[in-house]
Amino acid sequence: MKRTNLNYVQPTVVSNKDEQIFSFTNYSDRFDEHISNSIRGYSTLKDDVVSISKYFIEDDTTVLDIGCSEGTLIKRMFELNNQSTNSKFVGVDLNNSFKKHWNNSERIKYLVDDIITMSFPKNCSLITSLFTLQFLSERERPNLFQKVYNSLVVGGGFILSEKLLSDDGKTQNMMDFLYYDFKRSNFSEKEILDKEVELRHLSKSISENQLLNQLKTVGFSKIQTFWRNFNFVGLVCFKPYQNEIGGSV
Repeated sequence: MKRTNLNYVQPTVVSNKDEQIFSFTNYSDRFDEHISNSIRGYSTLKDDVVSISKYFIEDDTTVLDIGCSEGTLIKRMFELNNQSTNSKFVGVDLNNSFKKHWNNSERIKYLVDDIITMSFPKNCSLITSLFTLQFLSERERPNLFQKVYNSLVVGGGFILSEKLLSDDGKTQNMMDFLYYDFKRSNFSEKEILDKEVELRHLSKSISENQLLNQLKTVGFSKIQTFWRNFNFVGLVCFKPYQNEIGGSV
């Protein structure tokens, strides 16, 4: 006899006649909207990052957002942190298609640059990166994390979010299909599949343990998870004071 799960809710399937192959350039006009539709709770994540920024941003320091896309996060952090009157805010992205969204001002600057080769400011009180580092190769990540750590002032913070891999195949399968069920509310099945194909050569996801080990290796001894949805996580990392005998405070 066939059993029916009475609690199962069939996901809504979206049909889109104007389907577009995924690329950051193709979606640059409405990238914030696209990522909000792609990651459940993304708007809450951004709200949390903006709120956390208040604990770190100080006068005579720089705030750096790497992979800033439309530049809305750095702008919101600037608007909230009125306790700091002369801190500088810098957003950087590799894709110049986002330039049309940017408006430079006396304290907010946007740059088209490569985070691997560019020099970071050396007085950062906060560095943020939302779903950017997962597109770096594994050989590039350790050097970038070290550059981030070295650019922070003592007591500074590094806020990052990434899509991670589960520790085992069964859990990974569960998370993948729950995520696809969510995405079907906003995208057609063809759009979802096409994006997965495009991400094969772009996304370089690692496990949570690998990520934590990489961060701890460069010096981030205090790391707190503050947001999680499926295999997407948000972390805040603290640069500690190093005492004379090498311990962290």
